[in-house]
Amino acid sequence: MTLNIQLVNGIGKKTAERMKQEGIDSVERLASSSIENLSKIRGIGDATAKRYINTAQNYLETIKEKEREANISKEEVRQISISSEESIYVPKTSLSEEISLLKEELINQNSSSSNSKEILDVPRLSKKSFDIAQKYVDNIKVVERENKTIKKGKNQINLSLEKFLEDVESSISEEMLENSKLANEENIVEVPIKPLITLKKEKTVPTKSEKVKSKKKSKRKKDSVKKKQNLPPIVKEESNLIQIKSKFQTQTAKKQQLTHNIQQLREKDQKIIYSNNTQIKVEKSRKGKPLLRTYFSPETMQKIRFFHFKIKHLEVRIRKNEDFLFHDLDSIVDYVEILNINYKTQSQIKIFKELEITPTFYDPLEKKEIEIWDLTFECARVLWVAAQACSYLSKKFESEGASKNAIVAMVECSKMYKAAAYFSAACIRQENKGTTLSAENLELNSEESRILAQSLATMREEQKQNLSTASNLCAGLSALTKRLYFLKRYDKIKEKQLKAQYNYDIGNACHLKAKSLSKMSDNGDYNERIEDLQKKANYYFYKAEKTWEYMLENLKELSKDEKENIQTNLSIVNELIIENDVEIINDNEAMKLQDPEPLIIVPENLAPFLPRTTNYLTQYKPKDLNFHAYKRYKNLLSEISVNYNKMEELQNRRAGIGRTLKQLGVLYDNNDIDISEYTHLFEKYSTILATIENVIEKIKNPEKQSKINKQQIRETKSLT
Repeated sequence: MTLNIQLVNGIGKKTAERMKQEGIDSVERLASSSIENLSKIRGIGDATAKRYINTAQNYLETIKEKEREANISKEEVRQISISSEESIYVPKTSLSEEISLLKEELINQNSSSSNSKEILDVPRLSKKSFDIAQKYVDNIKVVERENKTIKKGKNQINLSLEKFLEDVESSISEEMLENSKLANEENIVEVPIKPLITLKKEKTVPTKSEKVKSKKKSKRKKDSVKKKQNLPPIVKEESNLIQIKSKFQTQTAKKQQLTHNIQQLREKDQKIIYSNNTQIKVEKSRKGKPLLRTYFSPETMQKIRFFHFKIKHLEVRIRKNEDFLFHDLDSIVDYVEILNINYKTQSQIKIFKELEITPTFYDPLEKKEIEIWDLTFECARVLWVAAQACSYLSKKFESEGASKNAIVAMVECSKMYKAAAYFSAACIRQENKGTTLSAENLELNSEESRILAQSLATMREEQKQNLSTASNLCAGLSALTKRLYFLKRYDKIKEKQLKAQYNYDIGNACHLKAKSLSKMSDNGDYNERIEDLQKKANYYFYKAEKTWEYMLENLKELSKDEKENIQTNLSIVNELIIENDVEIINDNEAMKLQDPEPLIIVPENLAPFLPRTTNYLTQYKPKDLNFHAYKRYKNLLSEISVNYNKMEELQNRRAGIGRTLKQLGVLYDNNDIDISEYTHLFEKYSTILATIENVIEKIKNPEKQSKINKQQIRETKSLT
């Protein structure tokens, strides 16, 4: 007996059809199949295959246990019935067979000479048939005696062997004779075997009254005999048989109904047991939608644990100042990509327990453990670790002299701090965020690392004697420091330090610009411009010097290291003031002089990830902005000052010509312009576009003499 494969919980029609195509068409084959064979079927993985096999095996075990219990109960009933049947004698042959044997034996032998011993010699006869034969012999003997003494016809009834035996045979139903099980004492209907035997009476002389009575009795007997003769005994026998058959039919129908009901109840019990043993407990959310047993699949859970503990080892290395590679930070990116999901109303504490990751964080500023209740906050923590690692690598590269790698690492540090600030602000379920992982603190750390990256780029260009670019970068550094100064209310030390720093940076930008112009002008063409820039530089240097002197005199909270740094800054400023050697100007005169144009290589929002906790952020696709700003600006390593106004004009003209070319294509598609006019205008504007691009390239790279490429013009024609 094969069981349908859909009895296994979780298998629908489509999966059952796919399994049947592979030869798995029953529960038995499913239980005996391997995980590899099942995983080959489309839509079934290793975990689901294992679950299907386990549930099928459990289902078969429950069915076997039920069958064992049923067999034990049947054996007990059989033992009771066998013990009851042992007391009852069941003949080897049926009663009808024994009667036929008696007929044959008695016909062969004379009725007068046959006795009980001779009848017993007949094979296959039981005691019951022997009693019947004994009664028949006795009856014959009595009849013979009466025939000798009394006339025939008085008190005598002719009884033949066939009639005698017909009564017995007719009284027993055919079904009972055929079925040996029904031939028990309870089922066989007792048939009274009382043959009419005439007995010898003493002769007495009857009186008149007795004679009258005897005549009346004889008449009554004759009438009754006639009635009996008119009603043959076969009718009685048939009525008895019909009644017995109807009784047995009703009994068998009732038994069949009982067995059918018992089978249905057993099937229901088996299904209930199977569902209780194999059914996955499904919890329901607040909205009534069923949740999965585990939120993530086993494979993703394994990946999350691997990345989590790899990041933990990285934290230990950072604390111990051990070396590690830049590629080790890729695990943090993969970890955040997996966990950055909109969890909606899911219980994230339950997901933490399923993942078996550490749900705590040690805040170094507050110096205490903080419990993590939100996976978005876990992403913020990991990104903060990545930012610390990038800062460590930047310092390492700077000490080794690899300034380019140091700049890239510091830019990555700013990006990670910015992303961590976004994730910290997007936390919904986190009650205590601490100080280190607060959105405000992470945003400030991002700005500080951005300023450090800008300062490293400025130092690199100054070392290479690219003074014009260095002056622009230094002006951008001053703008970033001033922005940081106005972002927050700091303590007095930090506030004064930032104020002195942005004054020094803009003064240094003016100083570098003056030096670059002095190198360019051999004939003294830019002397006035150089003098103005030197005056403006000293104006800012004096401001920075005042703030630093104020800090040394009034701020007693300064540490020894801070005092030493301020003294070194004062010595550098004094040297620069002496080097310029110009008059001191007031505020009104300083406002009339123009500062160098700032150049910022690190954009503001470089977050590689955005949290997907809200609908807006899930629809927004963030672009992965790599470090291309530094690569773009390093081609501007020339001493010639770039005319940015002219560059903007050229770019605007290029955009306008591009729009006109596009509009020409639309007119040509709609048949609103002739072919001759279209070709003439297209060639005209395409040549203008090529010349503008050539001029822009010359301004960016004056050393390279660019040439108009005809293939580029053809490509622009084909695109438009």
